[in-house]
Amino acid sequence: MSEDSSLSVAAVLTIPPLDQGSVVAGHRGLAREVRWVDIIHAPAEDFVRPGDLVLTTGADIHQPGVREFLVSLVASPAAGIILSPPPDVDAHDLLELLIPLADQHACPFVLLPWEIAFADVQKTILPLIGPSPPDTGVQMVIGRRVRDDPGWGDAAERFAGALHELALAAGLTVTSSVTDDLVMGHFSSAPTESTVSGLVDSAQRLSGLPEDLVTWALLAPAQGHAVTVAAPVSPALPEGPVGPMQFAEVLRQHPRSMATVLQTLQPLIDYDKTRRGQLVHTLEILLDEATNTSAAARALFLNRHSLLYRIKLIEELTGLSLKNPADRFQLEVSVRVHHINEAR
Repeated sequence: MSEDSSLSVAAVLTIPPLDQGSVVAGHRGLAREVRWVDIIHAPAEDFVRPGDLVLTTGADIHQPGVREFLVSLVASPAAGIILSPPPDVDAHDLLELLIPLADQHACPFVLLPWEIAFADVQKTILPLIGPSPPDTGVQMVIGRRVRDDPGWGDAAERFAGALHELALAAGLTVTSSVTDDLVMGHFSSAPTESTVSGLVDSAQRLSGLPEDLVTWALLAPAQGHAVTVAAPVSPALPEGPVGPMQFAEVLRQHPRSMATVLQTLQPLIDYDKTRRGQLVHTLEILLDEATNTSAAARALFLNRHSLLYRIKLIEELTGLSLKNPADRFQLEVSVRVHHINEAR
């Protein structure tokens, strides 16, 4: 949007999925300008900027300080508060407390169904109130076979050849390899996501690789690590520099090893499922940004205070420290294995 344009709370609430919310108080403040959408979990992230549309669950309502935290949000300079309490939380007493305060402070107070993911709200609203995010770079493309097909090997080889020729025509270099269930391409540079997506689509059409035979994952560079493609991927470590993605793919060939590594992330996965968190995604972005908290906060659309709170949770739940090189490597490999496993 241009600098002289604005989006009010009332306007935001007409945009899906927020159109499923109900304004229960603070109607006099519906003209407030929305400058950002922030996900804030009580009570440690008691930081809000003017114009923030705050999304919170109040899931820890019975924990010390949470009720006071929510009261402070209503009286803050936030554009509005969107509460999405879990089904197992009785928010009746909380609403009796907050609704009169929201009316008093003219703070729009909205109830949102629990089923709506906060991440979907951010993805929809943030592009309307801020500059579009840059087209991110892609280091590797991985296609994974999703069903049996006797023609897989030939089709995948044709795809790899077509991708190579198309990349050369675009001034890019890509090294490809094919295994029993993967076709992988590693770019020497990191072209934009839109460029790689276009190359993959064109190569798939030219090679005749069936669209329903393969699913694709585009992977950003793993900063600070060499990433090369081994051909073929096997349980033995490939020759050359070994980065997290290679190591992750090797571990995937050993179920016991992969299970051990994935146990590292299980506390974060469980937290995300039960508390509608984004700890796994936060960790992945943080590692992609070489643990640069400022860069990671920008990529996650978070203020730095909120990111530091998430880092604290990640370290407490996993028992690992991002400041310890060995712990950081364990977390990074676990994230890469999880990424590959989810793409299957």
